[in-house]
Amino acid sequence: MRIGISAFAGDAGKSGIGQYLINIIKRLPLMSDKDSFVVFCPRSAVEDLQLTNPRLELVTTPDWMEKPVFSILWHLIALPVMLKRHRCECVFLPAGNRRLGWWYPVPSVGTVHDLSQLHVKGKYDRFRMYYVCNLLPRFMRRLTSVISVSNATRQDLVSHAMVDPEKIRVIANGFDHLRFIGKDRVKAAALVKDSYGASTPYLLYVARLEHPGKNHVGLLKAFAILKAEGIPHQLVLAGSRWNGAEFIEETVEKLGLTKDVKFTGFVSNEMLPELYAGADLFVFPSLFEGFGIPLLESMMSGTPVCASDASSIPEVLGDAGLLFDPNDPRSIASSIRKVLDDPEVYAALRQAGKQRASGFSWEASASQVLDTLHLAVKS
Repeated sequence: MRIGISAFAGDAGKSGIGQYLINIIKRLPLMSDKDSFVVFCPRSAVEDLQLTNPRLELVTTPDWMEKPVFSILWHLIALPVMLKRHRCECVFLPAGNRRLGWWYPVPSVGTVHDLSQLHVKGKYDRFRMYYVCNLLPRFMRRLTSVISVSNATRQDLVSHAMVDPEKIRVIANGFDHLRFIGKDRVKAAALVKDSYGASTPYLLYVARLEHPGKNHVGLLKAFAILKAEGIPHQLVLAGSRWNGAEFIEETVEKLGLTKDVKFTGFVSNEMLPELYAGADLFVFPSLFEGFGIPLLESMMSGTPVCASDASSIPEVLGDAGLLFDPNDPRSIASSIRKVLDDPEVYAALRQAGKQRASGFSWEASASQVLDTLHLAVKS
């Protein structure tokens, strides 16, 4: 089968959707030697996507096509033509909650990572909110099959986007196990100190600096409580600046935490495992997640997790971490304190986290995606 793939809206791999796009696409050729793949993407994204497999035929567009308005129009107008021109028998849209078309000449499968715009006020500007709240749900309903990365997202697809539940298949995200196994915690902490000036011990949160959705402000308020109680830790916030980053930075100053909070900016794939391994605790206070890949990365690194009792997060974490109310800084602080102050809880979460994370992989995800594509053609 000849499969067309839209590789737009991948954020150069700097988001969870970007990581999904990269890891699934590059593994699809490894799942079957009978299928061929045509990847449509902006010219500048080729290097970011790391698509070096010769069985991935790349069809590039000018870089200006990556801009949201032009990218949306390309999916509506040009993609159906390109699928015909390149003799594709189906199409896969791995960023289906960002880019979809109205019609395709072949069976279509789109992955929807989340419908966070329905849950987090002020997440996007007015134009984008109209597009994601009013147009994309209509496009989702027209797909042959819809992949959801969690049951929480599946529920939103049914109740908010009105997608036929018979069309939806839940396929969990994965991660690269080997990158996060066997790191020396002392050496990792020393490397983090040299690279970012963060002293040990430290707490870690990996997420783009987005306000209010990622809830850095709630975490900072909880951290201020803990510092007043005398904990010795610093807080490391790892991630690129995004919408509302300036508000997060202003909050650090207002709370008097400038010396105790370290911003790393975007962290490379090489450095990220070191950050996890050197941390005493990973805190994930996000208000809404379609999945939450950092949870798996931290657990496999042997770093205990405290996280929000919201959206898909309990589903991914299982019993391998402590949950808190993300809207209550005292609840966040209490969970952090419980893990740090109790060696038995700490050790139990480390062991449970590794076991939990071992059940997820990109290979399993890609295999199920390919199976879904084949089923869409046969249906």
